[in-house]
Amino acid sequence: MSTLSDLQRFIARHRLLPHGAGVVVGVSGGPDSLALLHALGKLAPANGWWLHAAYLHHGLRPEADDEARFVAEVANAWGWGCTIERADVPALAARPGVSVEEAARQLRYAFLARTARRLRTTVVAVGHNADDQAETVLMHLLRGSGLAGLRGMSPATPMAELQLPLLPREQRPDRRGLRLVRPWLETSRHDILAYVEAEGLTPRLDATNTDTTLYRNRLRHELIPWLRRINPNLDRTLGHTALALQGDFETLARQREPLWAALARCEPGRVRLAFTAFRDLGRGDQRALLRRAVSELRPELRNLSWEHTERLLDLVAAVETGASGGPYSLVAGVEAWLNYDWLDVVDEGKAPGDVPHIHEEHELWPPCASALGPSWRLVVRRASWAPGEAAPWAEAGDPQRVWLPIDIPLPLRVRARRSGDRLYAFGLDGSKLITDLMTEVRLPRTARGAWPLLVDSTGKVLWVVGKRAGEGCRVPLEAGAAWEVELVPTGAEGQSAPAAK
Repeated sequence: MSTLSDLQRFIARHRLLPHGAGVVVGVSGGPDSLALLHALGKLAPANGWWLHAAYLHHGLRPEADDEARFVAEVANAWGWGCTIERADVPALAARPGVSVEEAARQLRYAFLARTARRLRTTVVAVGHNADDQAETVLMHLLRGSGLAGLRGMSPATPMAELQLPLLPREQRPDRRGLRLVRPWLETSRHDILAYVEAEGLTPRLDATNTDTTLYRNRLRHELIPWLRRINPNLDRTLGHTALALQGDFETLARQREPLWAALARCEPGRVRLAFTAFRDLGRGDQRALLRRAVSELRPELRNLSWEHTERLLDLVAAVETGASGGPYSLVAGVEAWLNYDWLDVVDEGKAPGDVPHIHEEHELWPPCASALGPSWRLVVRRASWAPGEAAPWAEAGDPQRVWLPIDIPLPLRVRARRSGDRLYAFGLDGSKLITDLMTEVRLPRTARGAWPLLVDSTGKVLWVVGKRAGEGCRVPLEAGAAWEVELVPTGAEGQSAPAAK
């Protein structure tokens, strides 16, 4: 069968290019992309397609100037439009930990999406072929991967799923509704080169494709030829494997959506997984949900290694429900904590935004209010009552509120815990270490280091805010006034109190 008829069937089977579609074709001038532009052009009249070539000059090679002119001339000769832009790949790749290949990839996809938006089309075609697919699957296999990597490249991918974190937000085009398609994905490089020769095409060859210091090129020129001696149909075999795993991945992803909805709670800088239910899942589901939690915080991560997840899952299997511990380092500034009812995946060192926390000591000169993170305030006001009236604390206890003697030495202070801090709690003989009390009241470990303590002017701890009050909060029975100290959500009662000094 001819290469063109195979291409047409592949496009139809995967519904890559609707009738009448406009198609931005990424063209580098090499054999794969040049042949794709030519072949789609031959099929275009019968399908009502219009094409537009797009070339990105990476600023890496002097010969790229000639390649850009070549692509523009060929597109014009074949009756198609062409867009050429230049990007500074070396500047982007100069950042720590950023490879030239990754910088070029992100800039190239941004350029193709921007071109499609400008031309008001939704389809971008690139020249990835069956050999590229085999290299991708092997690359992920050798580095270590689950289904997400071993499924290789899909015939069609929503461009919104392509992560471009290296680019400033203003340089990331709107990719919603755009599709990246790979019409050559089941066609071998050998067949594409045969098509190039039969059609008399004269592609430009990129010398960096033979540089075996690059990982993919080592696979292409050293490992894969050796493997083909064992299996001459290696590319087809790996391609079929990738297609099968794509189907498995999609099925499992759909089945895990209800699990994610039931177990996960996403917050700024934190993803919480309901610990008991998570612990009872099979290892495969645990691994998938943990990887997704990391991805929610670091969407730019393209590879999360086996070791990143397995150490934590081993720990989850070994501990009892209701445990507390951490931090457990994962990857790229993400860590995990066991917080009793939750497995928290958080930005490293980030205090949770929904609990009271403090990093710098504040003085309190009542009446006043002090911010405890973005969501909470500590409000101090004067409370008084007439002789014979019941004191306010005679009502049911409120863990969010304490009362202090009106003559307590000022200023009060609110601060985080210090080594050796103790609390003389109501009803206890002696004192307890604050660290022990925090465990006793099941305070999440992620919050303990910055949890606020209310102390008097001598440094004596009066209240583990919102959790446990000390003897210093005892007001004489004959008193007619006291300082009322209340923990309130931001925007609630006490908002108008004077600010703390």
